[in-house]
Order: sequence, then C-alpha cells, then structure tokens
Amino acid sequence: MKSWFISDLHLKSLNERNGNILLRFLFSIINKENTATHLFLLGDIFDFWVGDHEIYKLKFKALVEALLQIKKMGIEIVYIEGNHDVHVAEFWKKNGILTFVEDQYYKLGPWSVRVSHGDLINPDDKAYLQYRHFIRQPIMQKVAQLIPAKQLMAIGEWASRTSRKKSKVRRQNESEKLKQMIHQYAQVCYSEKAFDFLISGHMHIKDEWSALQDGKKFTSINLGSWFEQPAALWLDDKGTGWLELA
Repeated sequence: MKSWFISDLHLKSLNERNGNILLRFLFSIINKENTATHLFLLGDIFDFWVGDHEIYKLKFKALVEALLQIKKMGIEIVYIEGNHDVHVAEFWKKNGILTFVEDQYYKLGPWSVRVSHGDLINPDDKAYLQYRHFIRQPIMQKVAQLIPAKQLMAIGEWASRTSRKKSKVRRQNESEKLKQMIHQYAQVCYSEKAFDFLISGHMHIKDEWSALQDGKKFTSINLGSWFEQPAALWLDDKGTGWLELA
C-alpha cells in the first residue's frame, strides 16, 4: 500500500510552473517511477473550477487524461472538493473518481486515516462559513450550470485574487494561531471517531503534529500549499514521508 496526498495547488493553467510539476508527478505514477495504490486530491487543486462546464475540461485536458489513465491502472483516486473547486462531483464521478465535500475515513494498510480539505478548521472565519453554507446548497449547483462559464471564471479569478491577498497577510501574522486551530480541529475530530492520521489542506501552512488522547497516539498533517514548495505526502505501511517536486 502506498497512498499519495496533494492539495492547494490553485492551478490557473497547465502551462504554469505548478501545472507542469503536477503533470510530471502524475506521469511518474503512470510510468511506475512512483508506486501508488491510492491518490487523494484534497481540494483547491484548481484555482477555480465550478460545475460541469466544458471549458474546464478543455482547459485542463492533459491533467484530466492523466488522472483517468491512473484510474485505469487500478489506482483509487479520491477527490475532496475545496473552496475553489466546487460542485465538481458530477464531472469526476462520471469518470469513476470518487468525489466528496465532507471529511472521509479510509483504512489504508494498518492505518485509519481521515482526509479533509480543511475548510472547517478555522471557526473564527464566519464570513467564509456563511459563504460555504450558501454555495453548498443544492440549488447553487443548478445556478452554477446556468451561468456562462466565462462569466463564472471572471468572477472566480477576481475573488481568488482578493482572498489570496488577505489570507497571505493573515498567515504571515498569525501562523502560530492558525497551527493551534489545526491542532484543535484534529482533537475535535479524534473525539468524534479515532484515527491514526488526519490529513488536511486549506490552511496553506505545512504542519505535522502528534498527540496522545485516551492513551493512543494520533497525528495531524496539514499539507500546506504549492505556492512555496510543491510537495506530495506519501503514506505506506511504515508511516509517512514527503516527496519534494520540481
């Protein structure tokens, strides 16, 4: 068993640095340079993808084809939607890729693993939580399909730029506070259902933290983002490690 986890690439184009790096990583799996049994995409893989519009499939055609090739190899792919890739389940499920919004549990080798985009980690972000509740309404999926894709993309690009400026400043000024939120979320999740690993994204802070609860050890890993150093987390029967990508 060897599982890979990535999140928060925020791809605008496959022609940019991280688009090229991701394709090289996926082809390393296809070519069996890196072995895999599972591939977890934990949200915000794209900077903006809403609904099942044809324009996204064409824009990211090489990436979609690489993922489908990996799927045909018998490797299980799981997609957890983020806050920049919303209502994408219809497209990915048609292609046999499991897609979810909420956290999911998996038995991977000897490990119990909870996977999460992580957008519920920060309880203080009331504006985002209200937005999340609104955008996740079933009616909004239908609305997203009715709005022309180019108009959606223009709105999304503006929102992404605005959000990124604010979040970058917050991460720089409050990194320790945000790490504490990640740890607290892990403790709350463990109280709901025990696990060995909680693997999340969203916060754009690479963080590994372990704790004991009820006499048992568990570990929280936040994947950070690809803005600084693209990397993929792996988990095998012996534990975890990082592959830095270039």
